[in-house]
Amino acid sequence: MNRTIAICIFASAVLSASELSAAGGALRLVSEEESDQSPAITRVQVWRERPGGKQVPIRKTVPAGVGVVLDRSVELLLPDGPYAFQMIRGPEYRVITGTFTLEPTSQDSHKVQLPRMIDMLEKGWTSGDCFVVASANSLPLRMASEDLHVATTAGDQEAKPIPYRKQDDPIGNDPIWIQTNAQHHDGLVIYGGPESQTSKRLPVARLVAAKNASIETKAAIENPFAWALPVWLASQKVDGIFLFGDWLRLDRKVTRIKQGRPPIGGGLGGGQAVGRWAEEIYRNVLDAGLKLPPLAGGGSDSANTPVGYNRLYVANQTASRYPDQPGDLTAVSSATDWWTGAWNGQSVATNGPMLRPRLGGKIPGHTFTARSGEALQLRPELSLSVRDPVEYLEVIHNNHVHYSARLDEFAKAGGVIPALTAKESGWVIIRVVTLHEEHYRAAVSAPWYIEFDGQPRVSQSSVDFFQRWLGDYEERLKQDSGTEISKHVPYIRAARQFWKEKAAVATP
Repeated sequence: MNRTIAICIFASAVLSASELSAAGGALRLVSEEESDQSPAITRVQVWRERPGGKQVPIRKTVPAGVGVVLDRSVELLLPDGPYAFQMIRGPEYRVITGTFTLEPTSQDSHKVQLPRMIDMLEKGWTSGDCFVVASANSLPLRMASEDLHVATTAGDQEAKPIPYRKQDDPIGNDPIWIQTNAQHHDGLVIYGGPESQTSKRLPVARLVAAKNASIETKAAIENPFAWALPVWLASQKVDGIFLFGDWLRLDRKVTRIKQGRPPIGGGLGGGQAVGRWAEEIYRNVLDAGLKLPPLAGGGSDSANTPVGYNRLYVANQTASRYPDQPGDLTAVSSATDWWTGAWNGQSVATNGPMLRPRLGGKIPGHTFTARSGEALQLRPELSLSVRDPVEYLEVIHNNHVHYSARLDEFAKAGGVIPALTAKESGWVIIRVVTLHEEHYRAAVSAPWYIEFDGQPRVSQSSVDFFQRWLGDYEERLKQDSGTEISKHVPYIRAARQFWKEKAAVATP
């Protein structure tokens, strides 16, 4: 088996004030690719005096959630004085920070080159945002500024004209695929289903109706903290669940859950807590025997977060002619193919680290099979590029840590992770967690599944986790005098029966 490891750690590149000083109260900033000096679309923030100070509005630009889109170049007409700026073009590029000073005598122009640290598309991994909040600002332009290739939103949006850009001027950054077939219903996203006829129906009722109407319809849990989560899972109509969503944002720190359940037995503390709680929920979903791939995207409450900040990378793996060699990775050829890969779990969810993992030579989403009495030896492998300092990387097998190391320890070991031995059904994920303090910034692979005798793993502790959640949800409904309990009763009963049957086949 071939073993590959590539670790790239990049600090921000800094331009000094002397390198960007302009006279005359005007400065034209030009952005271009470092590799070939071609024009580049990026996102930029400008502050008065220092980073994090008073943010300066920039005229004739498109808002990008945090900052604005720098469409190859922009003229800054600002009062005299010192300024700081930051350019970010998605997670595959280095962050460029710098300073400049405006003086009242003449004009100047400066080019800033954007260095790419990895080209995930070239490696076979295509980026996408699974749910983009609606906006009248050009989605293709904002996607190009973040080097994003797939986006799904709710309905056709009539975008505002792009300032100073001709309609026949191509945005580039091919491919850019946009789908407009998503509907958001109080924590659920339905893709491709018929429009709901009434807003008064319960989200689970809309889910069931949409899935029954068409086998092509897909559905995802956009709010994993929702009180109705055990009911949605029990409906068996869900195809995926958001692991990275609008609780991980650039515009503000999220430290509490507005609509949903906080951690059992305790509150939330610190910027990373909400993100870690989402991952804990997801790991219990897997350990309860539910094969749901993770999704990532802006979410329904993310108007002030750049498109693609939370993103999903999807890849295809071709079959190898040689049994002991892994197949090659190929980029998807359409948005439809991208979503097929996403629903199949051929993916990595991230808002920072660029993780390209394999297990036993296979990308995520693969199911390894065996019979009782056999043992599978599976070696985890990964390639990693990061901008933020990494706290640790881990391989998690059946909700237990198989391997954990700091990045320097991993490098000293030559990038070799001990093989894991599987003698029973289960799942494996690989995650990389950074030291970012504002929120949970990480990369988490979709799971690989292991099935002995065709049976999934069902953990008693995870079934108990959702049964307690369901019981608490029922108590909330009883205490809410404005709730029409009769609407909920059929779904609650069905959920009780579903989790009861899970408990009957669960193992400690």
